[in-house]
Amino acid sequence: MSWRRYFRWMKWPWRWVFDQRERKDYIAQATSWLIATAVGPRSMVRQTWAGTEDLSAASDVAVLVTWDTRGRIHDFLIEHMKSLKAAGRAVILVSNSPEFPESEIEKARPHCALIAWRRNRGYDFGAYRDGILLVPDYDRLQSLIVINDSIYGAFQPLAPLIDRAGPGRADVWGMTDSWDTRWHLQSYFLLFHKAALQHDWVKSLWRNWKQVQSKSWIINRLEIGLTGRLEKHGLRCAALYPYREQVAAFANTVRDGKMLADESLPKKHRKLLARMLEFADAGAPMNPCHFFWDQLILQGFPYLKREVLTSNPIGMPRLYEWSEVVADNSEYDPDLIVRHLRAISKNRVI
Repeated sequence: MSWRRYFRWMKWPWRWVFDQRERKDYIAQATSWLIATAVGPRSMVRQTWAGTEDLSAASDVAVLVTWDTRGRIHDFLIEHMKSLKAAGRAVILVSNSPEFPESEIEKARPHCALIAWRRNRGYDFGAYRDGILLVPDYDRLQSLIVINDSIYGAFQPLAPLIDRAGPGRADVWGMTDSWDTRWHLQSYFLLFHKAALQHDWVKSLWRNWKQVQSKSWIINRLEIGLTGRLEKHGLRCAALYPYREQVAAFANTVRDGKMLADESLPKKHRKLLARMLEFADAGAPMNPCHFFWDQLILQGFPYLKREVLTSNPIGMPRLYEWSEVVADNSEYDPDLIVRHLRAISKNRVI
């Protein structure tokens, strides 16, 4: 190998060595993993409270995770618990909040089988695991949903959707999937059927859990990596609203409707549509919950990601029309969302 080729081959490792931000991230991941390994698999639950339903008799359970700076149980979260309960799920509410006032616990109690307050270690996946271990008879479970409060809804009854996500087609279901980095089910909603719950690898995952306090580790190993690991162990995974169908529907709508030439649309809107179409044609992955949020709701999708409204990460124009989209396509009261946005938003009107 010539010295020039050797230098070109070596420059990427050296670039990483001198990339301070990336180096710090890897060091933080490794440190957190070592600490979690040394501590061992332990629960971060501080305290639990019984709800109004007998959890010991439940065979279909939902673990719902929430976080709020002041431990508030917002109205949209109560509505979400009601939706899960109406779909035949016994709800375990797990709060990762730094505080959890008694008044907020009492607000949640009528809608839960169990309430747990834990230290926010391991983020949502750590809370999922701790909530799962609170099920008194794990072997009794026929299905388990793990879900977090990063979504508003449900705009539609969940029971028909859950019925569509049957064990005949897949052992683990997500609402949506993503091809970012590699194909995976998006982790804000995951449904495990009995075949997955009783799989030795899945049971070992809960039992030997490491409460790693690194967001990048959680994202890579669990939010993105979990689906591949499930499939590696022979479990079938599927999404109720597959990305490939969403991107095809979007591209066909834009082209057939000649939207790029429609001057009644603002220029900024047409520019975004053109960029999305370029991504679709190039096979570049887009987050379906961000790019196709309105299209999904029109199709009966029951949720809207909170960050679409709180930060609008892709710069979606006319986002203020979200409440009309929700009201026109569901019986859900958009004021539940508005009240939450008033409580958490600063210098932003949505």
